[in-house]
Amino acid sequence: MKKPLYAFSTGALYPLRSRDAVALIKEAGFDGAELMPQSLYDTGARSLMEMERAGLPLTSIHYPLAFFPLLYTSQPDMLLDGRKYSKQLLNFAADLGAGVLVVHPHTPAKPEHRDLLEQPVIDNLLWLADRCEDKGILLAMENHPKTCATSAQLRQYINFLNHPNILPMADTTEVREAGGDPAAFIRDLPPCHLHLSDFVQDRKHLPPGEGEIDWPGVRDALGDYQGVYTVEPSYRYYLEDIPAKLKRDLRFIRQLIEGTRAT
Repeated sequence: MKKPLYAFSTGALYPLRSRDAVALIKEAGFDGAELMPQSLYDTGARSLMEMERAGLPLTSIHYPLAFFPLLYTSQPDMLLDGRKYSKQLLNFAADLGAGVLVVHPHTPAKPEHRDLLEQPVIDNLLWLADRCEDKGILLAMENHPKTCATSAQLRQYINFLNHPNILPMADTTEVREAGGDPAAFIRDLPPCHLHLSDFVQDRKHLPPGEGEIDWPGVRDALGDYQGVYTVEPSYRYYLEDIPAKLKRDLRFIRQLIEGTRAT
């Protein structure tokens, strides 16, 4: 059986520089990091050298939230700017061996504006999926409480896009925010990638184990999941005592999945 791999999102360590976030994640004992770029610098040549020197694999990259307007745009000139950036991002990902790029579903337009506002976004997502496929990178489509709240809705959306390189993933907090059960979601729509964080009442993206999610149920639902277990909480809970909190999270997720404790 393949050894489980555990990663932590650099986005959870905002506002640190990404290279410093990766260093802390490595020091805590994680097997890899999911990079959430925070700047153009983060996917440039100097950042590439810094990430290589860090010696911690980038297991995945989340298309940067700060640059979502470049991806989900209907404006022709911005669309070209976005494709230029996306090519840079994918070259960076391929050079570092990151096998997954995370994106979100787009927001539908009114039917009367679909051709003008929505179709260019759909075409751009399909273009991105093609470019990812060229690089050997999976395009992981994340569930979202406003657009693809349930496993059925995410399946329908991915079937609508109809691209072999666009696969479903599961974010446990987003499932709970939509009122669902992460274990049931995962059983119904096995994910290619995971974002693990907790949820309780109106507090979301908590560190795993600090909310109401049934984590043994999530583990059991995953079955023979072969992807990386990526912890992706909110940075709001990591503004101090970062090394201790990272070790705590690795200890929790490793004990959950393997029944052992991190050293």
